[in-house]
Amino acid sequence: MSFDSLRCPEVIDAIERRLKEFEKLGRCGKVTFDFIPFLDLKIKATIETELAFCISTANSSALSGLKFQKSLEDLSLNDLSVEEIERLMREAGVRFASRKAKYVKIAIDKFDIVERALKLDDFGARRELLKLKGLGMKESSHFLRNVGRKSLAIVDRHILRWLERMGYKFRLPKDYLKAEEILRKIAEEKRLTLSELDLVIWFEMTGKVLK
Repeated sequence: MSFDSLRCPEVIDAIERRLKEFEKLGRCGKVTFDFIPFLDLKIKATIETELAFCISTANSSALSGLKFQKSLEDLSLNDLSVEEIERLMREAGVRFASRKAKYVKIAIDKFDIVERALKLDDFGARRELLKLKGLGMKESSHFLRNVGRKSLAIVDRHILRWLERMGYKFRLPKDYLKAEEILRKIAEEKRLTLSELDLVIWFEMTGKVLK
C-alpha cells in the first residue's frame, strides 16, 4: 500500500494546515478555513455552522455542504427557521434538504448535548452526539474530527471505495466499527492519526484536501 500524496510537499502542507484549522475551531470556537488551491473558497466557521455542515454532507457532496456553510457566515443559526435553513440548503445543492434542515434545527435547539459531548473523550463524545436525530456514526465522527479530535474514522463512500481497493468490503451502518478498526490499523502502520489518514485517503480519491 503506497500513499503517493505523502511524497508531495504541497499536499502535506495542506493537510497540516487543515488539521491546525480543526484544532483552532475546537479550541477557540471559530476559525477561517482556507481551501486554496483546491477550491477558491474561504469559510468563516463556528462550532454551530460546522455541525450544520456535517449534517448537510450526509449522502450529498462536500462542495454543496461547503456552499451551504458559506451562506451561514453572517447569519445566526439560532434565529433561522427550518424553512430558511432548507432554502439555503437547496440553493447550495444539498440533497434531502427538507429532512436535513429539520435535523440542523433540532441540533441547534439541543446544543447542550453538543456542549456536553465536547467535554468527553472521543468515543464518549460520539456516543453522546448519537442522541441527536440526523447524527449517525459518520456524521458524529465527521463533526468531532473537524473540531480537532483525532481518534475516530469518517467512513463515507470515498473511504468505503478505497477500502474495497484494499480488499475489504463493508456494509454500513452495521460494519462501521469493523471498518473503523481496519482504518485504525492502517493508520498505525503509516504512523498517522485517523484524522490525518482520512485527509490522505480523500486526496487519493478526489485530488482535493477539503474537510
